[in-house]
Amino acid sequence: MTGAGHRFWGRFAWYKRFHARLIAAVSERHSREVESWKRDLVSPLRGTVVEIGPGTGANLSFLSPDVTWIGVEPNRHMEPYLMAEALRLGRKVRLEVGVAEQLPFGDASVDAVLATLVLCTIRDVPRALQEIRRVLRVGGRFVFIEHVAAPSGSWGRRVQRLIRRPWGVLGDGCHPDRETWRAIEGAGFRSVELTHFRIPVPIVGPHIAGVAIR
Repeated sequence: MTGAGHRFWGRFAWYKRFHARLIAAVSERHSREVESWKRDLVSPLRGTVVEIGPGTGANLSFLSPDVTWIGVEPNRHMEPYLMAEALRLGRKVRLEVGVAEQLPFGDASVDAVLATLVLCTIRDVPRALQEIRRVLRVGGRFVFIEHVAAPSGSWGRRVQRLIRRPWGVLGDGCHPDRETWRAIEGAGFRSVELTHFRIPVPIVGPHIAGVAIR
């Protein structure tokens, strides 16, 4: 590899470390803002639960102790934060490096899939949702809590579009104006129940939370 190549990947690794620190800083506040949603949607999950993009482990404390938890995380620099949280909780975890578009599990092999603040950054959302459906057992649950686009035509939506590119650079590819609910509703799940709500933060205040059944 050339010297230029080393410098490029060095910067990339630095960026991933920076993003891990950023997520560690903001995850606790976000969990407080959506705590009731996590208790209603995450805490009832049982069996084998796959969490996509678990980051620093902000959802671990909401899961039942008897859940078998497997995380699929593309950023390896999140691991120290997540493992520290698992140790604090006394929870056994299994962490895989991977992406939502290619989950390392067999067909109909897990009871639930969990994603919070993840679908905003995934490159190919339809493919990721197909993968989620594939690995879920019949009757399995896909639980999601995501920030989404502000209402069409609103000032909030205009601001989201205006800052889309710099926001994506800061947020590791995050899209502040994705209509994620449309992708979930069109992904072929047997049923989808979701609610739109807002939390008191700028830009990414609009949220959805819900459950899709395989």
